[in-house]
Amino acid sequence: MQKVELLAPAGDIETLRVAILAGADAVYIAGKNFGARQFAPNFTDEELAEAVIYAHQRKAKVYVTVNTIVYESEFLMVQSYINYLYKIKVDALIIQDLGLLYYVRSNFPDFEVHASTQMNIFNEAGLKLLKALGVKRVVLAREVSLDEISKFTDQGIEIETFVHGAICFCASGNCLLSYSIGKRSGNRGMCAQPCRKKYTLFENNRALTKKESLMSMKDLLTIDNIDELIDAKITSFKIEGRMKSKEYVYVAVRSYRLAIDAYYKGLAFDTIDAKKQMALTFNRTFTKGYIKNDTNDNLTNWHDVNHQGTLIGKVVGQKKDYIEILLTDNLMVGDAIRIKAKDEVGFYVQKMYLDQNAIKKAYQGMKIAIFIKLPPVINHLVYLTKSYAISDEVKNYVREEHIKIPLYGVLTLKLNQKPTLAINDRQHFIQVELETKLTNLINKPQNDAFYIQKLNKLKDTVYYFDKLVIDSDQKAFISLKDLNQLRRMAIDKITTTRLNNIKKEAKLLDLPPKSFIKDSPSFEAIVHTKDQYEVCKSFGINTIYTDFLSKQVNLSRLAKASSPNALVHNLGQLNVDVSASPYFNIVNSYAINLLKNLNVKKIYLSPEITEAEIKLLNLPRISANVGLNIYGKTDVMISKHCIIAKAKKYTNKSCGECLGNKYSLKDEYENDYQIFTEPSDGCNNRIIDYKKVDLIPKIDDLIKLGVNLFLLTFTDEKKDEVIKVLSKIKR
Repeated sequence: MQKVELLAPAGDIETLRVAILAGADAVYIAGKNFGARQFAPNFTDEELAEAVIYAHQRKAKVYVTVNTIVYESEFLMVQSYINYLYKIKVDALIIQDLGLLYYVRSNFPDFEVHASTQMNIFNEAGLKLLKALGVKRVVLAREVSLDEISKFTDQGIEIETFVHGAICFCASGNCLLSYSIGKRSGNRGMCAQPCRKKYTLFENNRALTKKESLMSMKDLLTIDNIDELIDAKITSFKIEGRMKSKEYVYVAVRSYRLAIDAYYKGLAFDTIDAKKQMALTFNRTFTKGYIKNDTNDNLTNWHDVNHQGTLIGKVVGQKKDYIEILLTDNLMVGDAIRIKAKDEVGFYVQKMYLDQNAIKKAYQGMKIAIFIKLPPVINHLVYLTKSYAISDEVKNYVREEHIKIPLYGVLTLKLNQKPTLAINDRQHFIQVELETKLTNLINKPQNDAFYIQKLNKLKDTVYYFDKLVIDSDQKAFISLKDLNQLRRMAIDKITTTRLNNIKKEAKLLDLPPKSFIKDSPSFEAIVHTKDQYEVCKSFGINTIYTDFLSKQVNLSRLAKASSPNALVHNLGQLNVDVSASPYFNIVNSYAINLLKNLNVKKIYLSPEITEAEIKLLNLPRISANVGLNIYGKTDVMISKHCIIAKAKKYTNKSCGECLGNKYSLKDEYENDYQIFTEPSDGCNNRIIDYKKVDLIPKIDDLIKLGVNLFLLTFTDEKKDEVIKVLSKIKR
């Protein structure tokens, strides 16, 4: 049975070492550019090479995230970067951008590619297409349930799923909110996390909630379901957290490693302590997420977006310069605690006292004093947010090498022959020899134990000799200096051999180029009401996308399939004669050519592209119909979570409360984001931008740049507003 891979995050080289030593089979990391976590420390080119060597020596793999959208102006740079990653023998690339996928599969046939969760793949159609494009593995959308996953694992493509850590409120790759607010694109690794901000939900202009973090998702925790996840034949379990601490990575990896190993050994694994440890290193409270179909009301934590820690006591006394805490769990000097009063306060415990005696550690049931001046916190709960013991454990753990590779060797020492040392590690065989033959007779024969002891001086390496045979005639003499040199030569050679992984044979992507006759400039529209539809028709707009006229057309970005002639939003919805919407995140010519060669007739560019970048696409030379959304309030989020049902205190969705009502979210600046609901398609929530795009004055300039499709998005516009917009275009 092929064991499931445990895949860990690493934001820097130290955390990578921690992850591998704690038991990760593979790590995912990023360089300084093109990674979806630009605010993590990330790796320099030199550190990337160091990381690959360190991991490969210890039988671990390294996947590099190149999972942002890549502008045309950056393509030469990303090509050079891919070439470098190939050269240093990175095991796989994790890619979001369709153009980059096309480039890699067309130029590096044996460079393994994994489709990022940012591609938002959630159905068999998406898996089959990516397999045809030569993708080895798909990181599924977080919205996919385990029941669905179990149907995907026989598609001939590897499946990777998140099992622990942060969850996005919006379907991955479909979030434009951060970009809309401050040009910090989530698709470019610069998300400002507006989903963690506070909002008020309104129903028909009446507040349904207080100003709370209505879109703040809880953290995923599936360690209690390891048996089900493994039985589903998932290839890789992914832990989220490239911006998290090394303590978080250490505890999460170690916990899931123990649970996975226990499953394969047929042993029970008590997850109670593991869950407590993981909660201590980071949690926003936990959920089983969409993967285990957790209830709608248990997906978000409205009250606190920060690390919660674990409850350890209560403030039972307070004077001017000290507080008294009655402990319900242990506390050490060096720990960090937070008191959840009206104004939360947090601090590191420098000193604590029991009956006026300074102590280093206090236990459950003790009442201890901490000398500190605080605002009133009496009767408030105390939480442990950072453990000195865990930090110390991690620091001490990485000082030693916990992964050792067994070697099997034969040392040959014979008179008038060159001394040789042959080694194999069950996969590779090497042999080294000194240049000079052994000609000196030994004065006193050495027993085998002497040679074995000297050759086993491998403390600073990842190796040990599990078996060592000494083939000696007991006549030839070798100096200790030469013996040490022979050992060093052998270790260097076996290391080099192990690192020089042979790339697998693979075929180049063979997509015959398609040539289309480029249409004359035309307008298309998305409408949500019958009035909008009728006005667009009367103004001669022939292509109108809507799903209120026919159940055969589904414009949802989370729909499992689509009909011909529809506007679709990801690879899993491609069908005959469809149009690719702006949510394909197309920003470079390679992506345009890929979609064109997949018979996509109309291709809309990303809302995140600039006029300067459009110019670099050189669209007049591309025989494709390429468009841009030029008007309207566009979707900035789509979520499988229903805020409305939770606000109305329903455990699950499908309450029907949204029918006939209008809903919106107001942020701290009173900006009003409408919520469009999809009760017929899983009760998804669409969050609509409060700002309108208006590029109508730029139409002539865009035509000169080669844009020939212009999309108008009508959401809440009344009939007269639609007439006004279309009249402006007609003029």
